[in-house]
Amino acid sequence: MRPRLSFPLPGRGVMNLPAPGSGVIASQPAPRAWANWSMVALLCALPMFAQCFQYMTDLPPLYMLSKAWPALMIPLVVWGLIALDVPYKPLHIITLLWILGVTPIVGMLQLGNGFGAALATTVKVWSYSFVFSAAALLVLLHPTPAALRRLLIVLGLATYGVMTLLWVTVPAAAYVGSAAVTKLFMYDTDRGFRIYMPMFFAMLLVFTLNRSFWIRPAFWKIAGIAVAIVLILGIYKERVAITAALVTIALGGAMSMGRWRKAVFAAMALAAGILLVVLAHRFHTQPALHDSLGTSLSVRQVSFSMAWKYLSAEPLRWMLGVGATTRFGDVSLSRLFGNTQFFLSDIGWLGIVFEYGAVGALLLLFVHLAGLRITYRCARADDALTLALADYILYLIIVSAIYSEVYTPGELTTAMALSYYLAGVSGYGASASHPASSSPRHRAVASVRPSGLSALPTPSGRLSRG
Repeated sequence: MRPRLSFPLPGRGVMNLPAPGSGVIASQPAPRAWANWSMVALLCALPMFAQCFQYMTDLPPLYMLSKAWPALMIPLVVWGLIALDVPYKPLHIITLLWILGVTPIVGMLQLGNGFGAALATTVKVWSYSFVFSAAALLVLLHPTPAALRRLLIVLGLATYGVMTLLWVTVPAAAYVGSAAVTKLFMYDTDRGFRIYMPMFFAMLLVFTLNRSFWIRPAFWKIAGIAVAIVLILGIYKERVAITAALVTIALGGAMSMGRWRKAVFAAMALAAGILLVVLAHRFHTQPALHDSLGTSLSVRQVSFSMAWKYLSAEPLRWMLGVGATTRFGDVSLSRLFGNTQFFLSDIGWLGIVFEYGAVGALLLLFVHLAGLRITYRCARADDALTLALADYILYLIIVSAIYSEVYTPGELTTAMALSYYLAGVSGYGASASHPASSSPRHRAVASVRPSGLSALPTPSGRLSRG
């Protein structure tokens, strides 16, 4: 039998962890008081890791805490780097070195940023380190899978509840068209009144219900998905996010079809191809369809064209990018380009190439693809939550065609950390027919000491559905 390593935790005695390579986080009954406090801590911490308040200037205390959160989590990042065998650790480290070390220097050379401003531009991507700190916090607090699932469901339901409450109580005077005034209550002529809610837990709940329906069908699950979609359509009104969510739901259902999924995927691909051809034809032949998309389309077209021309002026810019700007510095993209409607966040991966170059964009894409691969490998065929975490990363990749993935990367890293933790919990990360200890490949976030920077651990559980 492998020897177990242990370390003390405040208020709960000693937590035992298995020796490197054994693949599971040892489960021990925790004192009730500690379990309650750990869930309260996670209730407060998970929204911060998911960056729910990253741009919510309407809530100054939570907004400032969200900005400071990556710095506050540095001790956990260090511990996670040293102690946890997080999959694809070398990729995460190299990506962090590029976006936090190389890109600020490029911004100083290309855009004329000062040293302080160049460092300030990295704040939005510090959350890529959450893959270590969120996993570390989960291991230290050690919640049971059932308790963690309940917490995520509560946060999802709370999102819809708060969104609905705000919708029926907040007066129309609070809705404005300027993001400089509010980041929550929005108004524009195309979509009318809408509330820009942080939707990480809300979308995760929908994907969990979807997967749960295909595992154990029940009418109330379909009803729950329908209610959620109605609320999203009527209140949230982010067209790209809604479309990506519907596509993800469809793909999740297709992946749950077992032996029929290849045929379902083929039918969906054919239908999607026909739909794209029809929409492309109507878009070019019917100006009214183009106009119906409103000003957001024209803003994206202008931003895309300007970014493309600026990068093409010097080929090296395509490779290394040009860096970013911050409102705390003397340089801004609107002043550089003479256009206040230039937004990198609206042009997807081209915006990432603009800031971080092709090298940085490829690294970030590989992080997403690695997260997708590992979360699907970590998922259990009979567990809706682990499948939904993988679906959420798929959703992020679909959304990234339009929205920049560097503005709330905490969603990606939090989903990855949750998946890694659940895969490493004893008796949870492997299917019943393949015990967690049956294969040395199952290491996930369990090891106290990494088995090596070159190791790319994957769980041993087989994914028979989804």
